[in-house]
Amino acid sequence: MSTRGYAHLSPIVDQSNHSGMVFGLSEMINLLAPKTLAILVLNETKIDKIDQLTVMIHHHSIPTCIFNDLNNYFRYIGDNLRKSLETTSLLFCQPEEMIEAIVEGRLAHRLSLYIFYWGTTRLPADLDQSLLKEPLRVAVITNPRKNFFRIFYNQAKPNNRGVLLSTNWFDGNDMTFRRVPLLPVPTEVYKNLEGRVFTIPVIHKPPWHFITYSIFNESLYNETETELSFSTNSTDIEQTTFEVTGGRDYNLMQLIADRMNFSFNYVEPVDKIQGNTIGNEENASFSGALGMLQRREADLFLGDVAVTWERMKAVEFSFFTLADSAAFVTHAPRKLSEAFALVRPFQATVWPLVLITILVSGPILYLIISMPFRLEQWTSGSRNRRRRTPPFYHMLYIQEMNYGVSHRAPIAETPQHPSLDRCIWYTINVYLRQSATIPYNGHVSRFFSILLWLCATYVLGDVYSAQLTSQLARPARERPIKTLEQLEVLMKRDDYQLLIERQSAFEAVLINSSGILQRLYRITLHQSSNESYLVSSVEEGISILIANSKRAMFGGRETLYYNTKRYGAHRFQLSEKLYTRYSAVAVQYGSPFLDSLNEVIMRLFEAGIIEKITIAEYERMFGSQTGQFTDESSKSTKSENLEDETGKSKKTPESNEKLQPLSLRMLQGAFLALACGHVLGVIALLVENKAQRIKLMCACFRKIYNIFCLFLLKLRNKIIRFH
Repeated sequence: MSTRGYAHLSPIVDQSNHSGMVFGLSEMINLLAPKTLAILVLNETKIDKIDQLTVMIHHHSIPTCIFNDLNNYFRYIGDNLRKSLETTSLLFCQPEEMIEAIVEGRLAHRLSLYIFYWGTTRLPADLDQSLLKEPLRVAVITNPRKNFFRIFYNQAKPNNRGVLLSTNWFDGNDMTFRRVPLLPVPTEVYKNLEGRVFTIPVIHKPPWHFITYSIFNESLYNETETELSFSTNSTDIEQTTFEVTGGRDYNLMQLIADRMNFSFNYVEPVDKIQGNTIGNEENASFSGALGMLQRREADLFLGDVAVTWERMKAVEFSFFTLADSAAFVTHAPRKLSEAFALVRPFQATVWPLVLITILVSGPILYLIISMPFRLEQWTSGSRNRRRRTPPFYHMLYIQEMNYGVSHRAPIAETPQHPSLDRCIWYTINVYLRQSATIPYNGHVSRFFSILLWLCATYVLGDVYSAQLTSQLARPARERPIKTLEQLEVLMKRDDYQLLIERQSAFEAVLINSSGILQRLYRITLHQSSNESYLVSSVEEGISILIANSKRAMFGGRETLYYNTKRYGAHRFQLSEKLYTRYSAVAVQYGSPFLDSLNEVIMRLFEAGIIEKITIAEYERMFGSQTGQFTDESSKSTKSENLEDETGKSKKTPESNEKLQPLSLRMLQGAFLALACGHVLGVIALLVENKAQRIKLMCACFRKIYNIFCLFLLKLRNKIIRFH
């Protein structure tokens, strides 16, 4: 398509003042419209033309900087890449000299476009096409005849062959471009990958990928035949093959491949992990699947890949495919001992108040009854003494408190109010719901007795009976472990151990975090030896948790949710959401098709297709009748509720144990309390019996001692008389 009369490209310029090269380059740069332009000049003979070029480029209001030192230029490009700034470079040097240095310096990126001006009629013949492969973006401008320029581009096709194809030309005589824009837009080029075959690493990690392994023997025969003998030597070699049979990310990758028109081959990393850092932080390399992407041995990787800062330095990530949360799973709260069912309704905050109330009630009743008598005794004694100021009370008030009783016993006589031990015994009988006689016939004491009876009957009695009935009908369980604070207390007190997947993003988070996560990591290192807290997969950690309940598996909530459903949700307790983490598709650093991939994923996300794929995968897994899954089904991992066709929500059935009929075993606490009472009674009887025997023995010893003393006295008198 020709575009003539493209008047807005530049102001009217007298071409006689400028060479054809300067004018053509300025028009092409103007049509390209870069945000910043870096000009590298290594040939001093072209400095005059460079001055003319920069003047014309400035007329188009394009920021420009000129370099004549290669190190400064590379430093400038590297800084822009770290800041994610798009940079266009115009290079006046030999392409074969620069391309290798750009690739080795990891400056090949989709944000950097390198335009080489090759002022000859043909392309350089010694260009290595292997260096022109993705993600390097290279355009070469040739000048086959006067005022005519051709533009060659290595990413004009999405085949990644590194071939420079003619994409545009410019005729300076009539101001004509072949097409607009100057270079093909990457999103349009990589919108259709034209059947390109990608290499994708895969790891067996349910429910994201399910891999089935098969082993077969391959025999190698060595036959040697002579005239006299025949011998055959065979060697059997076992080879392992795998096949991806399903999974949520497997279905998602197939959908993306259909949208972008590419195919893929799965390869398994040698160490079968996502990847972990190797080396120092500055020049860190990765192992596993991410290492294959970093070394450009694979094209992309999808499989619950968490986005972290360390990984973003080696690879790039697309728009997130899963917004998951970190969590940990422990054993389900177990039933508490039924022997303590009698005392369990009284929590630690209730017991002190109940005991204080029982202990204080008796003395308070005694003070209520005896206080009028004490006051009257004090006033009677003060009358006999020297009168001082009048008392602060009136006798009519005292008489009202004495309930009209006019005659009071003197101080020296026996008081007419009950003793303290009798009041205490009466209050204990009231709390124990036993029959008892009011120790004093007075209105205040009766009112206080009624108050005690109401407290004992309705507050302590009925509430306690209701709590005890609920405890027996639905046995109490342990407190569930839902927060990191609770887990920290159990790790210190009960030697709980935290399990982490080896070389995963969660291990890096635990090591590099601060606060409570750092404290948990220190406790884990102190408890474990030889890195026994690291497991190869979440499945292995769940298996260890089943065998030993004092374990907690740390990982992604979606993965933990699947494994707990697989082994039985009633056996595990999933914690609260700790923090949000994002999973995305990992691609090579500077991958040119990342923008097209993001566009496809965002459309799938906005349409709800990704969530539907997740729901369908869980429904297929948990709805199957195979023995490895439970009979429960869950259509959503985000909520515990389902929505039917009418839009109403209904709760999923909980996986609880069947209710058991009430038995005497549940009342064993009452029998234990009765046995304790009998034991205390027997001990009191024995102590009383022993005390009575000791008292009798003391009396006998006292009589024997008196008899012996009397005998000695008589003997002394006889001796005195004899003398």
